[in-house]
Amino acid sequence: MDSPRVLAIFAHPDDETLCAGGTLAKYASTGADVRVVSLTRGGAGQIRDAGAATRATLAAAREREFHAAGKELGLTETRCLDYPDGELPHVDPQVLVELASRLLDELDPDVVITFGPAGFSGHPDHVAVGAAVSAACYARQSSSPVRLFHCHRPQSRMLLRDRLAAWVVEMTTRFEGTNDFVHAMSVFSRETSALGYAADFVNVEWFPSRTYLIEQGEAATTMYLILSGHVEIRREDENGDVSVLNVLGAGQFVGEEGQTLSSCHQDADVAVDEDVRNLMRSQQRIHGNEDTTCSRGSEDRGDCLNPLVEEDSHSVPSNKAEVDQARSHRLDLTPQLRVVESRRFQRQGRSASLPISHLLDQVVQICPHGVGTFRSRPRHQATQVSSL
Repeated sequence: MDSPRVLAIFAHPDDETLCAGGTLAKYASTGADVRVVSLTRGGAGQIRDAGAATRATLAAAREREFHAAGKELGLTETRCLDYPDGELPHVDPQVLVELASRLLDELDPDVVITFGPAGFSGHPDHVAVGAAVSAACYARQSSSPVRLFHCHRPQSRMLLRDRLAAWVVEMTTRFEGTNDFVHAMSVFSRETSALGYAADFVNVEWFPSRTYLIEQGEAATTMYLILSGHVEIRREDENGDVSVLNVLGAGQFVGEEGQTLSSCHQDADVAVDEDVRNLMRSQQRIHGNEDTTCSRGSEDRGDCLNPLVEEDSHSVPSNKAEVDQARSHRLDLTPQLRVVESRRFQRQGRSASLPISHLLDQVVQICPHGVGTFRSRPRHQATQVSSL
């Protein structure tokens, strides 16, 4: 049996990993011939790490990363063309269609993966590439049909905030992350929300000293990771006596207990002792009528994602039986390609939960100096400081 041939055509280096990396790696690992073409070198992208590249060197750096990612995914070939990044919508659409047709003629794939009409993230380059590749596939239906799959963003209602809160509350001592952990968690939180794997709203905010980060009794909607500075955890009893429960600093979480309480309210004040910067996670509005303040029931966690790689039914020839018979010597990839990228985010029923260990594994992989330590101070050790 010949190895099945998979061709993915995208706009930029990293599109292959973000849009369909798991799918591509899965089929490469089974012996499929998997090739990816990027139409640009990504020279107009955002430089998030000042030490990684400059504007002049960005295209070369992203091309190197593209080929390195291909090796990690086990791809047969990664090919980077040199169309201008950010300018693909201004290229004659017929030129792009002809380019895609030449690639199809050269590589003769069984399956083609590209962007859907929404361009995965709405990027104009993505939309232009997806339209051109799709048109080229449609044009081949009568002579050499292929299975065409479009990449779509998942729309999970799972809250990473709730998963992290449950993990932190289970500990008998407080976790204190390293600088690597803080950086990795910041990147991971933003990317999971940006890509639709989680529904959290993620933001970084600064609070000056002598202010409240959290007030006792307020609705528990937000969990924080302290990036710098210190806070005091204070609890006021019914007589007005205030006790300090803990002092927390960089690399530690705040507000997690309120996320796990059935009352859905914070049970202590968090006062800023030294100016702090926090990575905030809160529930964002997914539907226009959704209550974003205090709805953390099971129905709001981890709904099944839409497929990231979804077959475009219009690309399948009308006489499907004849096509299947003619290609019976090749593996039919259709059922397997109907998968959700990163299955760990797919809920298998209302009672299923996302193992926090799976999420933390992703963070640990980018913490070369370790994740963190556990402080010996008991979580609820209290010292009375005043009576208000």
